[in-house]
Amino acid sequence: MHAGFSLQIVLPIITAALMLGIGMSLSVHSFSRLRFARRAAGIAFMNQFLLLPLLAFVIARVLPMPGELKVGLVLLASCPSASTSNLFTYLARGDTALSISLTAFNKMFAVITIPVYVNLAMIFFLDAGTDMRLSFFDTFERLLLMILLPTMIGMAIRHRFPAFAERANRNVKKIAVACLMVLIAWLVVQQRHSLIDMLFATGPAVAILAALIMCCGYGFSTLFNLPDAQRSAITLENVMQSGGLAIVIAAGILESTAMAAPAAMYSLMMYLFAGAFVLMENRRAGLQTITDGNRTSDR
Repeated sequence: MHAGFSLQIVLPIITAALMLGIGMSLSVHSFSRLRFARRAAGIAFMNQFLLLPLLAFVIARVLPMPGELKVGLVLLASCPSASTSNLFTYLARGDTALSISLTAFNKMFAVITIPVYVNLAMIFFLDAGTDMRLSFFDTFERLLLMILLPTMIGMAIRHRFPAFAERANRNVKKIAVACLMVLIAWLVVQQRHSLIDMLFATGPAVAILAALIMCCGYGFSTLFNLPDAQRSAITLENVMQSGGLAIVIAAGILESTAMAAPAAMYSLMMYLFAGAFVLMENRRAGLQTITDGNRTSDR
């Protein structure tokens, strides 16, 4: 099941516009938090770029799914964290500055990791006769033009024209997101008969992936005695993946809407996990406040 030729042109352009808007909201200082939280950053990057793809490979190997869905699951796990993780980190009383820094770095570093992991997934999970391979250098170049370059241009605009960037970035992002949602909705309508079956087929896989990486983010942060705020930032950063980017790559570069199905299902599932985590952290913080108050009154 392949996407139309127009999507190969329109989706990357819309994504580039979205990344331009994101770039205009970033500065060099957006990455500065990583220097002062190196242990937390190291755990987050290990989970994001090593553990999460590894879990996706294992789940794809164990669970019975068509080959393209298996590749789509690895593609999703190879993508950077979603920008909405910053909002959920704030709601969970986490380290929002760390979350922003991690998200900014993830989006740039994923340009390298996506073609590596997706190529490996194609080798492992697609039949030898399948005429579908992802050229590393071609994909790297396209992701560079679609993600990294617009982000850098946006940051340069913010540095040179901060007032203009402040006004423009919101409008650019809103327009790009609206166009992206319209195109994805059109894609869903076009493939509605087979897409429902694929979403049900990927449901267990994405649920297991989300649960495992959330437990790993929380567990490793606890194991290394990170502060509660950093633990929340890492947990949400790891579980909230950029499903929109995975859909763009699947439909716009790989020309396969089947590979976009895991990302579509995960994009729904991750908000349930993230929302539950936010409620849990706020409840825990509330109980801690009551406990501290009782101790103070006893004194």
